[in-house]
Amino acid sequence: MKSTFILSTVATATTLAIASTIGFLINTPSGQAQQQMTRPTVATVKSMINGDISCYVDLRDPKGKYYQQVPARFEICGKEKTFLNKKVRLTYGKVRVIDCQSAEPCGKTRLETLITRMAIIR
Repeated sequence: MKSTFILSTVATATTLAIASTIGFLINTPSGQAQQQMTRPTVATVKSMINGDISCYVDLRDPKGKYYQQVPARFEICGKEKTFLNKKVRLTYGKVRVIDCQSAEPCGKTRLETLITRMAIIR
């Protein structure tokens, strides 16, 4: 009787552990449909700064929504005087960026969606 109770308890605990693990795996971001980040296609450039892996742009869309640190190609930050406080049309694309933990080159890259083109709207 005692061994049957212990065996039953172990089986129940194992079943619960497996069910919990399956539930966790299903509910993690990799198990869920990934949501697309909304990116403006028309906005006013509020600020630009060079970061480690890309240029970062702060934008305000025509409805007043503010977007902080939208990644862009480094070349875009090089034209800060041209784009700052201007209404622009934005084009995005997948770009390989460095994926290292430090400033030292490691040879690893990853794909990121960046602003690849910015054009002033007159």
